[in-house]
Amino acid sequence: MAKHRAINTFKPAKKIATKLSSLPIELKIDSLADDGRGVARHGNKVVFVADALPGETVLAKASRLHKRFDEAELLEIITASADRVAPICAIYDQCGGCQLQHLNYPSQLAYKRAKLDKVIIANGGAAAKTAMLQASDTQYRHRARLSYYNGQLGFKTKSSHNIVAVEQCPLLENRINTALAQNRNSICRYFGDKAKGEVSFSADRDGRVGIHIQKDGFVDLKRSEQLAADIEAPAFLYSVTGIKGPAWLGASSPLYYQTLDALALRYQPGDFTQVNSAVNRQIIDLCLGWLAPQPDEQIADYFCGLGNFSLALANAGARVSGFDSGESMISSASQQALDAGLPIDYFCADLFDIAAITIPAGCHKVILDPPRAGAKILCEQLAANKVVSSIAYVSCDPATLARDLAILSAADFSISQATMADMFPHTHHVESVVFLAR
Repeated sequence: MAKHRAINTFKPAKKIATKLSSLPIELKIDSLADDGRGVARHGNKVVFVADALPGETVLAKASRLHKRFDEAELLEIITASADRVAPICAIYDQCGGCQLQHLNYPSQLAYKRAKLDKVIIANGGAAAKTAMLQASDTQYRHRARLSYYNGQLGFKTKSSHNIVAVEQCPLLENRINTALAQNRNSICRYFGDKAKGEVSFSADRDGRVGIHIQKDGFVDLKRSEQLAADIEAPAFLYSVTGIKGPAWLGASSPLYYQTLDALALRYQPGDFTQVNSAVNRQIIDLCLGWLAPQPDEQIADYFCGLGNFSLALANAGARVSGFDSGESMISSASQQALDAGLPIDYFCADLFDIAAITIPAGCHKVILDPPRAGAKILCEQLAANKVVSSIAYVSCDPATLARDLAILSAADFSISQATMADMFPHTHHVESVVFLAR
């Protein structure tokens, strides 16, 4: 008679996450998430609450339910944090541009520095090495991009594509706020009630404000010419582009963006420049000190843009090779280097394509300033190259920085210095600069 083994069919019950009720619920905020929202726990599930601060007890209501976490809307602050302050902007509760105006500025800096510390420690560095750069926390943006739709000119609202009208923004340089106030009616009249698009303002070192319009439709050349005549100086209409028909381009001299006392970049409205010129200058000075360019030595500048770092490095005596994917910016950068008589060679290259990445022969020092996506493929190539010994990495995203530092750390690069640079006060965005050597 065959023997049969008993089969255990018992299965432990799955741990079911407690769902957040659609009714108001009291929550205790423990910390801030990477995007600036308060973090609480309800049962065994994380709940994110916008505009809430650590240490606060709040009344909140579920707004979105997910498998691993929930999101809730802040209804009432029962116990407020000592770090809570009144927002400096009248439309802060609607505008999607800022996330941290309700947190006092010293605590914002501490929060951002702690985010960088976490990345540095995870990659073998010491939090004690993390320094900090800052400038004014208001009127620091030298450029802005506003949206126009349904008769409204302003910024997009939180978590939507709706627009909240902006009269003045405390983060914009006064010159932009003045240009916006003086020319709002003319710009709105140009668009009309049905058109939509974007309006970019860019203030240069000499006080001028260039305006670029991206219109989702046909560009009427005659009406664009009339708008240019209506714009009040020192602002001027630089260009209008659309998805149909020809673009309108004004005949204006270029704008200038000061990088160091003796150096400035020529640029056009719409070109990428760091929004916070004061902090950008501090970062350039910092990287110059770290890389210590010597006469005629080769340094590579990746994601070079218009030459924010290239010009400064070459002006200090180095021979620089700059790489970026933007053809128009590379063309402009090349001309500026030629005009200044500086030894810089610029190359158009997709730095997310391994086949397009070049590391110049004899190059021991590198600087890179990638977008939020980071520079994974480039870092893999730098890690495999045995000649490169010093890297200055300028990052605008802690998550991709952490990934890329892990690649470099595995190739015997160690973190020598790290700095949190508050490029974007009152937002959750963290700019950082890390110096690695091997």
